[in-house]
Amino acid sequence: MDSKVFRYVVALAETSSYSQAAKELYITPQGLANSIKRLETSVGVPLFKAGREGVALTQYGRVVCEFAKGYEREFRLMMDEIDKLKKTESKTISLSVSTGLFNDFSREDILGFNDCSKTGAKVELGRTQPDHFCEEALLNKACDFALLNSPVTNASFLSIPLHKDMQFLWVPEDSPLAAKEEVECADFAGADLVCLERSEYVSTEAYADMLREPPYSCNLYFVDEMIEVLEISMCRGAYGIVPRPHVLAFLGNGYVGVPIRDITRGCSVAYRRDRELSSWDEDFLAYLSTLATFYC
Repeated sequence: MDSKVFRYVVALAETSSYSQAAKELYITPQGLANSIKRLETSVGVPLFKAGREGVALTQYGRVVCEFAKGYEREFRLMMDEIDKLKKTESKTISLSVSTGLFNDFSREDILGFNDCSKTGAKVELGRTQPDHFCEEALLNKACDFALLNSPVTNASFLSIPLHKDMQFLWVPEDSPLAAKEEVECADFAGADLVCLERSEYVSTEAYADMLREPPYSCNLYFVDEMIEVLEISMCRGAYGIVPRPHVLAFLGNGYVGVPIRDITRGCSVAYRRDRELSSWDEDFLAYLSTLATFYC
């Protein structure tokens, strides 16, 4: 008997549909039906029956389904232990990085750990993706650590701050605000602002509602990428909200970046609260702490 059939039973019980379960399992409905039929032949009783809302478990099926769920849980725990042992042998650390944070910590700086690790450990970097995907990977143990935008609010994680800075107001060189060393939100009340999409960027979520409401009453225009913030601001003569690295990268374009005293951003390295830190984990966290930068 192929152990995958237990996953098939759970999926079919949860969806009540051969086609939907097969889609989730990446197999054909006929292949799923054949696997269930072979299991029924093996145990000698029917596990599913047709109902008004699709297929449903029989009384025998409920027994098998509970066993299947337990088997799946134990199988995942077993694989977690195997993965832990494999990582112990290889001393490999996987790091997921939220979109844009390589501007604060370069790949080269992070991978520099591989050359100076005191424990012989190595870090591997995953592809960048928004915070919620990095958090999901961390929760599912698809990575060991994640570099996330602050604040890290998930109660399942512990985090160590590594970076804090003011956001910058991207303004035309001839704007009265361009001559200031710093500005406050009150200085650009009522302005048209271009900023990153709030649903994917924690840094935007921190200030969007505040700026849209009195006493600031700004008009916010959301875009998907930081390059759009810069380009649309310059094209429309609007203001933008950008981080320090992008200000430094786009000097001499008729716009300047001015620090916003009352809007900050930052990032932290996070890991699961239930993770038992190994000596190479601690080695890696200590290394990241040497890269930390705090401007405010």
